[in-house]
Amino acid sequence: MSRFAMIALTALLLGAGLSAQAHAQAPGFGVFYGDEESDFFGDDAFFPERITCMTDRQIRDDIAARGYTDVALNVAHEKRIEVRATRNGYVYLLDFNFCSGRILDEMRLRPAQ
Repeated sequence: MSRFAMIALTALLLGAGLSAQAHAQAPGFGVFYGDEESDFFGDDAFFPERITCMTDRQIRDDIAARGYTDVALNVAHEKRIEVRATRNGYVYLLDFNFCSGRILDEMRLRPAQ
């Protein structure tokens, strides 16, 4: 085998080895929003999450549109907020996802005064 053929073969093998490493690393590189279904769908595929989550005013308006009055918000934590509101003569504690607009849990606390 000639010296030129040995150099060409070595270069070819090195090039193949380097490209294999690059392909192995590519899937874990970078973070992109919008390339996964879970970026848009929260815990439940029937309730897609919004691109931007609701403001306090939007949360109050959404809860009021569902028939609740005297809406009070607690501290938000990871896309969820506890909401105290009155409906049909009772005070409720709602666990509300303010990115999907979904009430995750509703607990009746006491009769309203």
